Amino acid sequence: MKLNLRTKKLASILLESSGEHAGAVHASLQQIDDLIKKDARFRSLLQSKRISNEQKTEILREVLTNLCHTIAIEFLGIIADEKSVKLIRQVIKTYDALYKEKVGIVSVQAHVAQEMEAAEIKALQQNLQKVMNKKADLKIEVDDQLLGGIKLRIENTFLDASLKSKLNRLQSELLHS
Repeated sequence: MKLNLRTKKLASILLESSGEHAGAVHASLQQIDDLIKKDARFRSLLQSKRISNEQKTEILREVLTNLCHTIAIEFLGIIADEKSVKLIRQVIKTYDALYKEKVGIVSVQAHVAQEMEAAEIKALQQNLQKVMNKKADLKIEVDDQLLGGIKLRIENTFLDASLKSKLNRLQSELLHS
């Protein structure tokens, strides 16, 4: 079975079995993904061939009990038998997409020229939600390359309202007239 098809099946099963706890499982999976990215010892535990799957599951239960939902921990224990961090991360990414689709959340990444205040971020998020009629999962990145304005990536759509792009459009209009 192909990896993409397999990850989608695993993520779908996890989402269905999560039921009303899907949000908590989603948050737990995000924490697990962060742990995988940042902690080499955690990755080593998941990939270890010397530690039996039962021992791994017991360790995961003990370590993650206060951080993560039980369903996420048990799922990680089952899938850790594969010894593939890549598979685990792909399942988490697929679960994220399926969960957001199910509850109507849209991923928005904003690139801005300078740091935004909390009130500005909240206003931007509310405006995006009003325009899209969906909840916006907004992540903001400061981009030193921008002179001013904003670049948005909404799912797979790019919107460029940066000062540089506006100047380029103005230049091309002046050259064509």
